[in-house]
Amino acid sequence: MLDKPSKWRSALFGGIAIGLISGIPVISLVNCCCCAGILGGGVLTYYLYRQEHTEGMLPLESSDGLILGIMAGLIGAFVQAVIHGLLISLFAGAQEELMRSIMGKIVDRLEKSGGFPSDAVDQMRDQIENSMKESKTMWGVMLNLFMSLIIYPIFAMLGGLLGHGIFKPKKPQQTQPTPTAPQ
Repeated sequence: MLDKPSKWRSALFGGIAIGLISGIPVISLVNCCCCAGILGGGVLTYYLYRQEHTEGMLPLESSDGLILGIMAGLIGAFVQAVIHGLLISLFAGAQEELMRSIMGKIVDRLEKSGGFPSDAVDQMRDQIENSMKESKTMWGVMLNLFMSLIIYPIFAMLGGLLGHGIFKPKKPQQTQPTPTAPQ
């Protein structure tokens, strides 16, 4: 039997997909739903790896999905950090104003609905302002990368396992002889 194909190519493409999904501002909203973009990247990684696998090779196992997911998640974290850094350096002012506008509207609606006390709303505004300022610093970018290096491999690994469950080769069903009735 032949060895399995290299995992690097599939992990690279899956990691790039994870990084793009997570790094591009509007598309990254997909990750609000249980990190769906990262899970999808893990599934994509396993699918691409499955396409390189041939009949004469060793069979695929769930551990392949785990390893592929971890590799793709790590690559995706770095790709996302690069995209995040580029967007901050290029569009920091416009992005900050957009976020300030959106968050301001949300906080205003919360204040008008009476669901929060006024001091809690003011504290929320201050916290949003501080987090926007902090995200533009080198410390903020490094903290983002650190958190991504923890979260992305975990969810991409789950996606790789999900991909194994979806795309694993089907074993031929063995037919058992039907018992004959005694005469």
